[in-house]
Amino acid sequence: MNKLLNSTSINGIIQVIVSLFWVLHFGELLYQYHYTDILFYFMYPNWTLVLFILMGLIGALIGLSVFLKKRKIKNGYFLLIGLFVFGLIIDLIVVS
Repeated sequence: MNKLLNSTSINGIIQVIVSLFWVLHFGELLYQYHYTDILFYFMYPNWTLVLFILMGLIGALIGLSVFLKKRKIKNGYFLLIGLFVFGLIIDLIVVS
C-alpha cells in the first residue's frame, strides 16, 4: 500500500485529473455565461474565469511533470495546493 502511495505515476495522474476537473468546471461556467439563456444570480467576471482556467492548465502541467518524474510528489502537491489557495483568495476578493 505504501509503495502505491509513493508511485509518481499514480500521483501525477491524480494531479492531472483534479486540474482538468478545475478547467472543465470553469470552462463550462464561461460557456454557460455566454452561450445559454441561464439567468445567474451571481456571475464571475470573465478575467477571473480565464485566470482559473489558466491556473488549472498550469496544474495539469505540474501533474504531468510529476508523472514524468521531473518533479517530486510532495513538491507537486504543494504547488497544486498553492494554485488552488491562490484561486480561492482571488475568488474571495472578487465575491466581496
